[in-house]
Amino acid sequence: MKVKEILKIKNSKLINGDLDLNVNFSINTNDVNENTIFIPLKGNTDGHDYILSGVKNGISGFFVDNNHSDIISSALSINSDLVIIGVDDCLKALQELASLVRRTIDIPVIALTGSFGKTSEREMIFSVLKEELNVLSTTGNYNNHIGMPLTLVNYNNEDIILLELGSNHRGEIEFLRDICKPTISLVTNIGTAHIGNFKKLKNILKEKISISKGSEYFLRNVDDELLRKVKIKGSKVIDYGIYDENISNIVYGEKMRYAALVNGKKYKININSDMEYLINYSICAMKIGLLLGMDIKNIVKGISRFKCAPSRMEKIIIGNHILIDDCYNASYETMISGLDYFWNLGTDNKIVVLGDILELGKMSKKIHKNIGEYIIKNGLLFEEFHLVGENMKYVYDILKKNDFNVYFYNNVDEISTDKMKNKSVYLKSSHGIGLYKLVSNI
Repeated sequence: MKVKEILKIKNSKLINGDLDLNVNFSINTNDVNENTIFIPLKGNTDGHDYILSGVKNGISGFFVDNNHSDIISSALSINSDLVIIGVDDCLKALQELASLVRRTIDIPVIALTGSFGKTSEREMIFSVLKEELNVLSTTGNYNNHIGMPLTLVNYNNEDIILLELGSNHRGEIEFLRDICKPTISLVTNIGTAHIGNFKKLKNILKEKISISKGSEYFLRNVDDELLRKVKIKGSKVIDYGIYDENISNIVYGEKMRYAALVNGKKYKININSDMEYLINYSICAMKIGLLLGMDIKNIVKGISRFKCAPSRMEKIIIGNHILIDDCYNASYETMISGLDYFWNLGTDNKIVVLGDILELGKMSKKIHKNIGEYIIKNGLLFEEFHLVGENMKYVYDILKKNDFNVYFYNNVDEISTDKMKNKSVYLKSSHGIGLYKLVSNI
């Protein structure tokens, strides 16, 4: 994008710099490429405080709001060629710029959301698309009102855009959808994640399916009970799931596979994982690839090359034992699914470390109690349970009452990993609990 195109932002002005310079954008002064424009945002700190260090670090320019004009002369004294663009509000400018970019491109834009599994689904779709296409995709956790627009503004003539949209409050999906205007949309599933903010599952459903408005196609996961029943208006609906009449011969296990009937011919689909939910995700990715006119052979190859993202059921082999790092985030559904998976692994000496599921509001006590009751009901008698966090106390009380070998901690720093050496360990919690700190120690 050229600097002069940035000036289409409402009330923006060029304070200094070359109008014809092609630039990219970053919100981190440590993430600098050639011709990087730094957008200072306010969070725990004010990004404007890092502008001068960013200039010394090689940024080519920056946005600045009206309250920080004093920075300009200091920055120019370091580099007189800086591109400096004045705006009313840096975050709103980023979001408006993303909308401007979206209006200038005429390529497929895929947007997905869901209560859980978004990143794994995104990575599965990306693994398929990149076999034939140059893909601009969300990376890491850039799925919110900052990360998604930042992905869009760095569009650089890719063939297709793949975006993950996150939401923990009402209206956020609609806001992001209106910026990226997807041509293809989908919802992975509906669960209790963030139910403290949404109060009821029907509100979560309404929030998630709002992604479909304006999309030419909506992919409906018919393996999900709530999504199966939902009616989508204005989009062509493509159903997918393991019970599709064109899907057969599903084999679960260490290396899963199934057969897919495409244009009258059967193709063998291999998934280099034993995570059962990936079958559903791969069927979705296949449908998208076919919708875009991809060669089925490349789709099959892309599915076989899929790898889980870090800290999302990431399996780490340590000698004869396994560490499963699943502590990027958590919901009731993903926690019990992970426990079931770990229980069925063919390994001995299993230890479970669980932390609180956050953002459940008034439902928190009930949902955490349900986890304890699920463990008892299904006889998940692991060698040890280590539970951390205020609400995991409810799980602790239930397991202790039933004579399980269980330990409780107020915070993650109290946990010693010494007794976890030479054991198989499953780590699961919301990211804010900090279980990720234990991974390197184990």
